[in-house]
Amino acid sequence: MISFFTRYKRLIFAIVVVIFIGSIFFVSGNVFTSSSMDAVAEVGGSKIPYQRFLTQVNRMLSNVKDSGAEINEAVSRNVKQEVFREMIIEELLSRQGAKMGMRVPDFEVAVEVQNTPQFQENGAFSPRAYYQTIFNEFQLSPSDYEAWRKKARLAAKFKQFIYTSVKVTPEEAKAYYLARNKELKNFEKERAGYAEELARDKFANITNYLLRQLITQQEVKDYLKLREQGR
Repeated sequence: MISFFTRYKRLIFAIVVVIFIGSIFFVSGNVFTSSSMDAVAEVGGSKIPYQRFLTQVNRMLSNVKDSGAEINEAVSRNVKQEVFREMIIEELLSRQGAKMGMRVPDFEVAVEVQNTPQFQENGAFSPRAYYQTIFNEFQLSPSDYEAWRKKARLAAKFKQFIYTSVKVTPEEAKAYYLARNKELKNFEKERAGYAEELARDKFANITNYLLRQLITQQEVKDYLKLREQGR
């Protein structure tokens, strides 16, 4: 199982950062309230739709199947957990981005929608295909779908802001290289690759730390187990 997810991690995981949020989540009560019946989770009072969760899980499982891998109960369970975590992370980071004054212009979402293959017919954007697809797959109106895509783009923009803020000094790059190669024989030739690798490590550490802080500041409710039990 570990080797499987190592092999397909770029396919399965939409972002670099993976934290074990599940250990921090709590569920309020043993049954759903009327406000949570259609949600897989809530973050700071904002509901994450269960239907959207299922759609993303099915897409991910379809991608894994298309790669030639076998879909069994363990794989399905792991995909569900990863999609769930990624949706929570997206919500947390988009809220933080908005808090910092970041915005996603409407035209960015419009370009994404028009360039999405599922919304095209004969190579051109089709309003009919667009309305039909988002209703059938997500049970969303165009305004709701576009609001979701704007939130997803805001989360991505905030992650990019964190990444571009990461700096690697020459001394850090050299120390990182020595820790893995013991000598500086090929350091100059390989400096750029190792500096980029260190930047990714620092980005992951910074983002994990930030996510842990955000989770302590916002009420996060996990309804996944209850929904899986049909309650």
